[in-house]
Amino acid sequence: GIMKETEIKAIIDKETFEKVTEYFKWETVKEQTNSYYTDSSASLKKAGITFRIRTVNDVNKIQIKKHQKTESALQISEETEFEIDNIPEKFTAQEVFELAGIEQEVFLLGSLTTLRHSLFYCDGVEICLDKSEYLDVTDYEIEIEYTNQIPVELKEKLSELGVSFEAKASGKCSRFMKRFAEILNGG
Repeated sequence: GIMKETEIKAIIDKETFEKVTEYFKWETVKEQTNSYYTDSSASLKKAGITFRIRTVNDVNKIQIKKHQKTESALQISEETEFEIDNIPEKFTAQEVFELAGIEQEVFLLGSLTTLRHSLFYCDGVEICLDKSEYLDVTDYEIEIEYTNQIPVELKEKLSELGVSFEAKASGKCSRFMKRFAEILNGG
């Protein structure tokens, strides 16, 4: 199915991650793995499309995210998902066209594993706190998904804990790709 969501997110350091982890009473803590696909000419990236398979509890789902271009921390995207049995090395141009509307073969780049803490803070407001590991890097982020608006006291509390939603935070896929490029260049 397709759903619209609004989210703000911030990359945080380990210390802030630990403070936030201790402050809230988390409802669920689960591990998920994102396997990222790319095409040789980066057409998907140029079109603002993320093509990935997310695995949670041994269930694999193809997820295609189409991002609407904005410059702020506000991110609006349209997401489509389907279950799939395995994690293929590649998808044909025809398969990708049916799924994402772009005729381009994609291949598996690698994966990123996230430990996600989440809770519904109030009606229509979910907080997700992530610790992600990929390509010998660990990073931390917090994301708030909401349908109407975020309570002021929640933003203030997070600010006290050291979270700032000022900048436009790059997503996991971008961070994975950036790290991938660094390694290719001997970093």
